[in-house]
This record gives sequence, C-alpha cells and structure tokens, in this order.
Amino acid sequence: MLNSRLLIKFNGCKSILRSATFSIHRIEQSINLSLPYASIKGNLKPFAALEQCQYCSTAAGVAGKTDETEGNILKRVLKKVGLAPNLKTRLRVSSHLLYESVADKINYLAFFQEFDMPNTFNSWFLVTELHVWMLLLRAMAEGSESGQDGRYVRNSIVEAMWGDVNTRAKKLGSINPSQVRGQIEDLSEQFQAALIAYDEGIMFEDRVLAAALWRRFFAMNCEDYAKIERLVKYVRLQVLMLDKLTREEFLIRPKVPWKKLDKI
Repeated sequence: MLNSRLLIKFNGCKSILRSATFSIHRIEQSINLSLPYASIKGNLKPFAALEQCQYCSTAAGVAGKTDETEGNILKRVLKKVGLAPNLKTRLRVSSHLLYESVADKINYLAFFQEFDMPNTFNSWFLVTELHVWMLLLRAMAEGSESGQDGRYVRNSIVEAMWGDVNTRAKKLGSINPSQVRGQIEDLSEQFQAALIAYDEGIMFEDRVLAAALWRRFFAMNCEDYAKIERLVKYVRLQVLMLDKLTREEFLIRPKVPWKKLDKI
C-alpha cells in the first residue's frame, strides 16, 4: 500500500525527488504561495551538520545487528528441536507495541500548545502521522523487499494506526457513522502524500524538510519560523535516536525512548 520508502532502492531516486521538488516550487509560485527559504535556512544553520546525516537513509545498515550466519544456524537448531518461535507473530506484536509508543507515550497536548494547534481529531492525526512516519523510516532499514522483516513491520505499524484511527473516528459523536469511511479514505490519501513529502525532506537539507512540515504539519499556516525550526530539529534528533536502536531494541523488544518536545 505504501511505497514511498522504495524510492531509495532505485538508481537515480534523487533526480526523481528533485523533479518533484521543482514541481512543488512551480505549484507554489502559480498559486502565489511564498515561504522564505532563505530565512529558514539561516535560522537552521545550527543543524547544518544533520543535513547530510547517514542515519536519514532507510537503506543504511544498522549498528549492532546480530551476525546473520550465527542467526541462521540458531534458527535451524531450534527448528529441529521444535522450539523455533513464530517470527511473524512476534514482529506483528512488536509493530503494535511500536505504534502504542506513539499513541500512548507522545505528549499531544505539548504539541498543541507549542505549535498553536486546536485540540481536534485532525491535530491528533497530524502529530501521530509524523511520528509513525519516523517509525516507518527505521522499520525499512531492516529490509524493504517483499517478505523481509522491515517491510512486514512497516505494513503492520500502518495497519495498527488505521485500526486506531477508525476506532477514534467512530467514537466522535459529531461524526455520522456513514461519513467515517469517507473521512478515513481522505486521510489515507493525505497520509501517503505526507510520507513522500517527509521522505524528500529527510533526504535533503533542512529547508526542504522545513517546507514539507510547513505544507503538511502546519497546513501552510505558520508565520513563526522559530516554531518550524524547532520542529525540524525535533524530527532530525528523533530520526537519529531511532536509527541508533539495535534490531533487538526496535523489532524484538521495542524500546523507543522518544525525546520530549520540551527537552529539545
């Protein structure tokens, strides 16, 4: 369903994304939108060291992974004695725990207050979407091909998110049950577009990520560039934190120490 992470697997993906960036700029110009990239880039100079960070690519290796040869031998031994665990079941459980680390551990009110967001379902989804995207980045580092653990975990995290979204939407008294499906379909399209925009932002310099956040997270309605700068820094640091997690800490026994917004 989601294929934005696969862009990094093809040769020439940067040229594709650059074309997308130029298209975005032309669209902004045609509808008379302006975002002072120069000002933002100036404000984000303290984070210039993070712009080309190796941890931003989901194709990059992850430190601390178990040696594959030893792992394969162990799996064969366990299988012969009938003790081999059901890896898919474990990964599915881990995926739901990873999603719960967002839904249950992120301080949503802190985001609403810091970025002047109304306490609404849509605001909740924007904050959730941003953190889920960061989890998907890390998941795809564990294998992006069909049948690999990373791709399976990515799909399972997204499945857990939409299950939660559907439940929350139905509980909202102001929403007619017949409208829930249509609303979720709209959110699904927005979610996939957001993944592509955020992927582009994390692969390039801070002003590109800032522009993606301004368009999606802030809905092109933020004139306080310090807030955009802070959110860019928050995203960069969280992505670094996630990429430093070992396979054990992320996939087997999920431990995601999200950094608190007020500590950044």
